[in-house]
Amino acid sequence: MMKQAAFARIAESLRKYQRAELLDFQKELGQDPVGKLYVDPLPGDAVLNSVLSSNTTFLLGRKGTGKSTVFAKAQSVYRISRDILSAYVDVKSLNELISADEVPAGALTDGIDPGVCRAHLLRKAFLGAVISELLNEIEKTCSKMTLRDTVFGAKRSYKDLQENLIRLATQVKEAKLEDHEIPILQKISRQCRAQNKQEHGGSRQAELGVEATAIGFKAKAAATVSDFDKTLEDAEVYREYSEIILKAYPFLELLGEIKVLLEGARMTRLVVFFDDFSELNFLDQKLFVDVVLAPLNNASNESVKLKIAGYPGRVYYGKIDPSKVDTVCIDFSALYEATEVQDMETSAIDYATRLLETRFRAFGEELQNYFDPSVPIADHMKLIFQASFNVPRLMGALLHTCYLDRVSKGQLITQAAIRLASRKYYESTISQYFNRMLRYALEPFENKLDRHNQKELLDCLIGEARNVRKQIQSGSLGGSYFSELSNPPSSHFVVQQSLEPLFRSLESNFLVSKYKDTRDKNGAPVIVYAMYYGLTETHRMSWGYPPGRDYRNYFVQRCFDYSRAIQEFLSSKQTIRCNQCGTCFAMETQGSFELYKWLCPECKEGTCSIVVLAKEFREEYAQLKEDVMLDPVELDILSTLRDEAIRMRANEVAVLLDVTYQLVGRRTSKMQEMGLVNKDGSTDGHTRSEISDRALTTYFEKVW
Repeated sequence: MMKQAAFARIAESLRKYQRAELLDFQKELGQDPVGKLYVDPLPGDAVLNSVLSSNTTFLLGRKGTGKSTVFAKAQSVYRISRDILSAYVDVKSLNELISADEVPAGALTDGIDPGVCRAHLLRKAFLGAVISELLNEIEKTCSKMTLRDTVFGAKRSYKDLQENLIRLATQVKEAKLEDHEIPILQKISRQCRAQNKQEHGGSRQAELGVEATAIGFKAKAAATVSDFDKTLEDAEVYREYSEIILKAYPFLELLGEIKVLLEGARMTRLVVFFDDFSELNFLDQKLFVDVVLAPLNNASNESVKLKIAGYPGRVYYGKIDPSKVDTVCIDFSALYEATEVQDMETSAIDYATRLLETRFRAFGEELQNYFDPSVPIADHMKLIFQASFNVPRLMGALLHTCYLDRVSKGQLITQAAIRLASRKYYESTISQYFNRMLRYALEPFENKLDRHNQKELLDCLIGEARNVRKQIQSGSLGGSYFSELSNPPSSHFVVQQSLEPLFRSLESNFLVSKYKDTRDKNGAPVIVYAMYYGLTETHRMSWGYPPGRDYRNYFVQRCFDYSRAIQEFLSSKQTIRCNQCGTCFAMETQGSFELYKWLCPECKEGTCSIVVLAKEFREEYAQLKEDVMLDPVELDILSTLRDEAIRMRANEVAVLLDVTYQLVGRRTSKMQEMGLVNKDGSTDGHTRSEISDRALTTYFEKVW
């Protein structure tokens, strides 16, 4: 018998982003929701045991794959242990809570650009907040463990240590401009001015600083964070800056206090979980590693071990030796890698089945009671895997749509319902990533250009897939191999390994996913990618590969190799240009430039680099209206309020977006003043928000 309310809660528990303790579900699950719901991606809790090892560990996976859940389970194990102290720091949340408006500009110093000073203090405030939060977490954990009754003895009281931890936390959180930082900031200010001269012709306007607009350039009063970041692309300037920053924090004293604490409590080590590390931009990530992680990891004599969650392809190790740490990727293609794709899929489907069976039983339900019995439950689970890539959040989104379409009406879930749910999620959520952000996101031109090019790359892939399918059906491609197929699948494609970085943005948004590493018909290594299931449903393409032993190598047929098409696409969007003489070179010569360290063969002095051609998009960009643009997170908040179609508390929005409730509260108040959000109190004393008619008309009823 189906219970609609229970099914709705199951779907909700999967689709929400949150710090994985699942506190909202204690009423149904008891005091330890994580213990009841945790399902390891590998048999025998292999992923969990890797995180629990005595090594520093990088846990990699795309957003929503369950990294925070693994961390929460690991912490629950450490809490039972009496010889390990653990602490958790949400890096992304701390970064969100540091507002530029709240950071003082500092006293103006000769030779330091005000914008450079503010950008510097903003970064110091974030790094200080991370260390301060770590110390606060340690102090709170110690208090809960009542260590005051068991440690130190006559030489050192717990109260002394506690006061020292609080003092250090307060000290590092203060963002002040110190004397030893002035020379490097003066140097960076000079670099910013020099960059502007070089980029804009050395005019008097460039002396003052200029800012790019859609139609040209305008004078600006101070350097921007973007200007600041460009100067730190110089390796020597970055090295000098990061070393100066490091001196601002008392790591020797901090590590000393941690060792005293561990020795007094008879503990072997402190384990620190740093979550959402890859949400930082690359420069902030580098500073975070070089200023916070590396000193904690390298200078602690094994007394501190780190557990760091990040995204594949977006991890900077810095001075942390990758060969001396464990790296575990929980994306399905890496986790279940096998020679045969069928073996990989079997392992992935097993995890999807275990995850959902455990989730349903924890809520007192049986999985098979909600699915059409005319189809084996194994086939339903296979389709769930294909439509979600085993991402728990995507599973939750599919089940939520199935609840609205079927379960709420007392109807069982069919395979057609799962396919429809996948298409709906693609059309209403994933595909809107491009359209809404391109038109309405307030962000630098370079970010919009990247979004534009990613959208065009996706269109290129879809065009290739549709064309290949059409040629196979007409008999002009593939010969007898495809002769028995009336609707040949064209959802998967292969590319050369060198093209992998090109797909990271599409991967992070689940538009494509890496499926497996293999070799093409010539024996060269290639990567198989799969398009998102809902995307193929929208474009009426069959997903997967035909059954039968004859089609085990279906993916590597030459017609599915898109390397040449993508190279042609890149040639129209990128070029290699010298920063000294301005000469441009074809992208096909990239290998030669890499061999000679990008020295310009024309002038012999300049350094060449790959630049994106933006002429076409500049015309589109010039038509955008800046007065209706919002920060990307504000667009996400409006999208959530629209999709949920109910008045929501800040916390309810936050867990769907993986942001803090404080951030949501601030932004909805701002958008209320703009007439985009309606906020009001309710009988339970909580303020709730809903999207306004003006926001619906402006951001959701117009087509790009």
